[in-house]
Amino acid sequence: MVEEEEVMDYVFLAWKGLKHQPLRSFLTVIAVIVAVASIFVLVSLVQGLQETVRGELTKLGTNRLIVIPGVIIGANYGGDTLSEEDLKLIESTPGIRYALGLQRDLVTMSIGREERPVTVNGVDPEKFERAFETLVGGYVEEGRPLGKQDRGKYVAFLGYSVAHDLFDHEILPGSTVYLNGRPFRVVGVMKRTNTPIDAGLYIPEAAFQDITGKEKEYVRIMAEVSEGIDIEMLKERLERRLKALRGGVENFRVVTSEQAFQTATQIINIVGLFLVAVAAVSLVIGALGIMNTMYMSVTERTREIGVMKAVGATKGQIMGIFLVEAGMIGIIGGVVGEILGFIVVKAIESVVRTFLEAYSAYFSPLVLLGLVIFSGIVGMVAGYLPARSAAELDPVEAMRA
Repeated sequence: MVEEEEVMDYVFLAWKGLKHQPLRSFLTVIAVIVAVASIFVLVSLVQGLQETVRGELTKLGTNRLIVIPGVIIGANYGGDTLSEEDLKLIESTPGIRYALGLQRDLVTMSIGREERPVTVNGVDPEKFERAFETLVGGYVEEGRPLGKQDRGKYVAFLGYSVAHDLFDHEILPGSTVYLNGRPFRVVGVMKRTNTPIDAGLYIPEAAFQDITGKEKEYVRIMAEVSEGIDIEMLKERLERRLKALRGGVENFRVVTSEQAFQTATQIINIVGLFLVAVAAVSLVIGALGIMNTMYMSVTERTREIGVMKAVGATKGQIMGIFLVEAGMIGIIGGVVGEILGFIVVKAIESVVRTFLEAYSAYFSPLVLLGLVIFSGIVGMVAGYLPARSAAELDPVEAMRA
């Protein structure tokens, strides 16, 4: 069993070896630092994104169902739209408190001489007033949301980005904007949500049909589930009823909040895994750098190795010195890489928060510790062959070198 004094001797001799060629040791450590920092940054950002998605979905609650038309094609939905008959069936399903259908189209919005394309959502204003916070996930910054008093009127409720960022001047409640050439009075502006709804606006469905020429067809229907209802059982019941309404054709999807989170997490994980795999390539390059450095160190210290063996150092002790030296390169690179990675993550986090306020990078203690340990192991693995070659040197031949 290795005693504590012997371990300290290994560390001392390893540190002495690193200082023998400080520039070469520094350049080798740099490669490990870059590799560890890259992995640390990517893992922290990806985990932070996962937590942000979970937090935003939690705010909306788990008692939501979203009905989407069409079939899943890859990561997208395509196919038919949902009808008013679908909406009525959903509203009449036991366990559903209320539902809101969304009509959607791209229109031209203009103020003065400025024109911009914008996504407009047609809604039942009375249902929108009730479902605005719970289903849409928004809050009022100024003015008010659409309400039952707006039925049949040309009024608009703007997303944050539309009101503050789309045009040269901010749009306030009481202003008049033009959608496809028709005048609309702005009744309110939504608080920033850092979601796609910031870039759209809401108008009464009758006005929507007037300016777009579209029938009453929905791109999605959102429903709130009553308390105490098993959402999975309700989802299955709703799927059966909608399928029966279509004569057995299942050209729709019913998605729960938890499913939405799982889908988003899977996509994030796949992208994150790919990026981390790319970053790990740099760690392999760093390991090759450690191996090269250790081989050069063995060559330069051949006489020293011969002397140590001549005075009684065993093969295991010689290997231990060089393995510790390689491991120290990995550990030093790991620690400094995490410090550098932390600085980079905080800088990226501050930039991301300018358009996604809820975002926060996630720093896992297990990742912090694991990366340092892993860096040390990588260093020792990379240093194994050079250490073995040092241990196998003949002491007489080594002292003649």
